[in-house]
Amino acid sequence: MTDEKLTLDQVLSELPFRGGVYRDPRRNKIYTLGDFNPHSCSGSPEFKGGQMVLPTDVSAIRAQVVLEEVLGLARPQYTLRNICRIIPTMVLKFSVPKGTTLTAQEKVPILEEPEISGAKFTPIDFDLWKNAVLIVMAREARYIPGGTDAMRIQVDDSARALAASENSQIKTIAEDVEDVTGADWGTDVNPYVNIEAAMDEIQPYPVDFIAASPFVWLDFFSNDKVKGTGQPIATPEGLMGGVFTVPGLPGVKGISEASLTATIALVGSTRAPALMFADGPNESARFANELAGYDAFIVRQWLEPKLVVADAIRKVTGVHA
Repeated sequence: MTDEKLTLDQVLSELPFRGGVYRDPRRNKIYTLGDFNPHSCSGSPEFKGGQMVLPTDVSAIRAQVVLEEVLGLARPQYTLRNICRIIPTMVLKFSVPKGTTLTAQEKVPILEEPEISGAKFTPIDFDLWKNAVLIVMAREARYIPGGTDAMRIQVDDSARALAASENSQIKTIAEDVEDVTGADWGTDVNPYVNIEAAMDEIQPYPVDFIAASPFVWLDFFSNDKVKGTGQPIATPEGLMGGVFTVPGLPGVKGISEASLTATIALVGSTRAPALMFADGPNESARFANELAGYDAFIVRQWLEPKLVVADAIRKVTGVHA
């Protein structure tokens, strides 16, 4: 084993091994698969995570290459994470306390003790689910020129599949919120009027994101009211899928995601937060089925998005015909 970093092509062409790794999202580091410790010093169940992947862990290194490749390809496509507050965790079941908003007592007289500001806490329970992609290569592919190319295509596809599942699951939660009636941004209406109406309902939470499909954003950036904001307006690079700054709204990021319903725009606050996203462990393991005659990698992702502060997000309807 040399110090040279393995490429995915080398891994896929040298499949006779078994091994597995997992990524700890809290540290963003990859470890060999270890035992689950239900009595850790932190007081909550978690993986031991003490054995990082070493050069001597030949099987684990190959599994690590696949996991890093899949996550690296998928990460730019995880667009709807940007509307959530992310909680990195290695625990699949846990609770987050949600407190009521405190109010200040105003104009307290001199030398008079203020009233106690009490907050009530209710638990928000998370129970992470698993998304998985199984990548299989028939044993015969090892003896066909270019056979590993098909495996690489499957690795690319698995990244898209994981990202699509995550975005779809966040979308389901995010779109199940209260409506604000809007109008078609592709006409002569002013989109900022609709956005302002949503902001008014969300107060006092600070709005810092607007998420919509590329069709909605195309209407927005072609709207004369947007182009007349007094600043030069250029079509952002992330318009067809990504994150960019919304003109005329300092501190508000725009998120373009094709899986969102094409007639709505989500306006909300990550600081409240409206949505939380529990980002659990990722695993990659290699195994072989000798009877069927195939080599395989499986990639697993544990996650759960959840609506936490319903008053901090609104769905503006009718913004695209």
